[in-house]
Formats: sequence, structure tokens, C-alpha cells
Amino acid sequence: MDARHGRRQVVPNISPSPSIPVIETERLRLRGFAAADKPAYGAMRADPDVVRFLVGGEALIPFAQEIAESRIRAFREAWSNGFGVWAVEEKITGRLLGQTGLARLERSNDVEILYAFARHAWGNGYAREAARAALAFGFETVGLSRIVAFVVAENTASARVLEAIGLTGQGETTYGGFPVLSYAITADEWQA
Repeated sequence: MDARHGRRQVVPNISPSPSIPVIETERLRLRGFAAADKPAYGAMRADPDVVRFLVGGEALIPFAQEIAESRIRAFREAWSNGFGVWAVEEKITGRLLGQTGLARLERSNDVEILYAFARHAWGNGYAREAARAALAFGFETVGLSRIVAFVVAENTASARVLEAIGLTGQGETTYGGFPVLSYAITADEWQA
């Protein structure tokens, strides 16, 4: 990978599932979710500041542990398509910081980049670093031609992450019945 997109390295698979690649960046390890991640991931899903811009938002906080278990299972199963969502941990400590990855949208052929991080991880550039690695995987390993993203207009921090990793605004649309801003990047734009 070139300097523009940051340094990343695919490492020997230490993931709980051999079908989920492990990627290391300068500070992060992207790996498959494991059952042991449920308490930390559930705590993240129970934080109102973390979930306020996620589908379902604060209304789902009472079900955070059940959602964590369900999402971990779904994330692992999605990898049968050749890509999915990773757990993101800090390499030095092994502490779970959040998630990033790629998911195919239900009603189209588009692939969306996803990320969410625990509040303790905010402000450190982890989202940019992890999402950049996910984009690289999508374009350079999977061979995707385009990756999209959606953010609620009020989520300016997430919009800044998307812009920092090369996605450009495509205008307003709806996602899950909610008004959002649409972003996209093509493989050609990624390589430029």
C-alpha cells in the first residue's frame, strides 16, 4: 500500500475464524469478532453517545447485550461473502476499540463502509486509520469498484472521517427511512 493510504499489513491469521483476515495498521489490529468481545461491544452499544447516530439509536440501549451477541454472530457469518466487519483493537493493549468493515446493502449491489468506536477511542484518529484499511481491503483485495457510506447530517465527526479517507459527498438521500448524506469513492479515485 502506498503512503497516501497509510501502512497496512495482512498478518498471519490469529482471528478466531480462519476465514476472516487479520489486518494490522500502525496502531490497530482488525480481526474477526469473538464471543469474548460481547461485554466490551455490548458496553459500546449501550453508550448513548456512541449509538445516537446508529440505526435504532438510543431506543435499543436496553437491548445492548442481546444486540451485541446478534451483531457479532452476523458479522462473522457475513464473511462468507468475502468481506465483512472486523473488531478493531489497539495492537499494544489488545483493548477492543470498535468496529469497521464492509457490508453489502440489502436493496442494491452497493457496498457500504461501516465504523463505530467506543467513546474512549474517540479523538485519536482510529476511525480514519481503521476505515482506510477497510477501503484498501475492499479495493485491493476484494476488487470492488465502488464503496459508499451514509451519515446523518448532524454527525459531522463521521462526515470528516469519510472525507479524510477520500470519499466525496453525493448529496442527500434516505437510508432506513431516515434522511442522510451519501458519500462514495470509486476504485479509480482510490488509486489516484
